[in-house]
Amino acid sequence: MRRGLAPSDLGDLFDLPRAAVISMTLPDGRVFSRPIWHRFVAGRFVFQFPDGDRKIPLLEADPRATVVLAEDAHPYRAIEVRGRVRMTRDGYHRVGLDICRPYVEAFDPTTDVSAYLSVDPGVIAELEPDVMTCWD
Repeated sequence: MRRGLAPSDLGDLFDLPRAAVISMTLPDGRVFSRPIWHRFVAGRFVFQFPDGDRKIPLLEADPRATVVLAEDAHPYRAIEVRGRVRMTRDGYHRVGLDICRPYVEAFDPTTDVSAYLSVDPGVIAELEPDVMTCWD
């Protein structure tokens, strides 16, 4: 296993329709983890949460989060990013479609991608990295 890699060393990992896992802190201090669809843009994970998603108020209260994206087969490429999430409702439908499209086309191709977004704007979230670790 190689350690100390850069995201560019991970090949097409970011282009595959593979869910990442985001972990954040609940108000009582427990860790809360969920799979998310994402894009990796300019060295940052970008993801969408539909309006009313439980993760929005959690991250408003405490923006610290960790995202892990990993393969479950050889060569086991992976990235872990720890940092703080910034959220905006601006561009929710446009950016949200870009995030969801590869997953819907791969796994639910007969459904309109917009069906995976909330009617009212949710949020586009971007994880600002404090620590980034890549390996394969």
